[in-house]
Amino acid sequence: MTTPDTRFPGWDWDDPDGLATRLDEFSADVATCTTLEPHPGPLPQTQADFRELGLTGIEFAAFRTAHPEGLGTDLATLRSPDTAAEPGTLYRVDGERWFTRLDISKPLPFADASVDWVYAEHLIEHVTMPVAVGWLSEARRVLRPGGVLRVTTPDLARYLVGYATGDGFLTKHRRRLTTLGFGPPMPDRPAFLVNQIFRHYGHQWIYDLDELRHVLTRAGFTPDRIRHCAYRQGVRPDVADLDTAFRTDETIYVEADR
Repeated sequence: MTTPDTRFPGWDWDDPDGLATRLDEFSADVATCTTLEPHPGPLPQTQADFRELGLTGIEFAAFRTAHPEGLGTDLATLRSPDTAAEPGTLYRVDGERWFTRLDISKPLPFADASVDWVYAEHLIEHVTMPVAVGWLSEARRVLRPGGVLRVTTPDLARYLVGYATGDGFLTKHRRRLTTLGFGPPMPDRPAFLVNQIFRHYGHQWIYDLDELRHVLTRAGFTPDRIRHCAYRQGVRPDVADLDTAFRTDETIYVEADR
């Protein structure tokens, strides 16, 4: 058992299932905005519909995408003081961005070849592999020819190299997670720091480059059009710039062209 922290009564890092409720509460606290205005029309379907709204792509797992031409989506309920997002409705978030609730385990409610890009940061590890393949297949379907998918996720290889070599990665990663304020400092045991990437935060499957190539290929992407990228480096700088800096220590970046 980890040593109790009086700031977080009842918290036990060694019991990831027991922390699931706390994670849900944390997510609900994050999923907030000042104003959430329902759009009177239906969700965009075709590329023309997206363009009429000033949209060119979709960012998954984003309540408020940083891309000015992006539609943000998430399964969780985004809330303002007087409104809660419902599935099937398009919303304007704080007068600046578009958002709709989507479940990636279901078909996307958009037409074929309707967007130029799809982006998802640290999403794919939260679903099982069959769900991941289904979602990636749908992402490929809604991309226009020449469009790009960019996926980022924790890199299994980085964790295992850090564990095997003691190169300092796990210590640095633990310090970074502590600054997020989600619970007390994690234990500094190397085995725990590897296990937490599998067992905490609702993670279902952890990838390295070959595993990402595998699911992307199963989803219909051509192997020679799948590439390993660097942080904020890609065929579309506006999409690559959605990468967030605080995750670079653990993240693998992959793109696939339609």
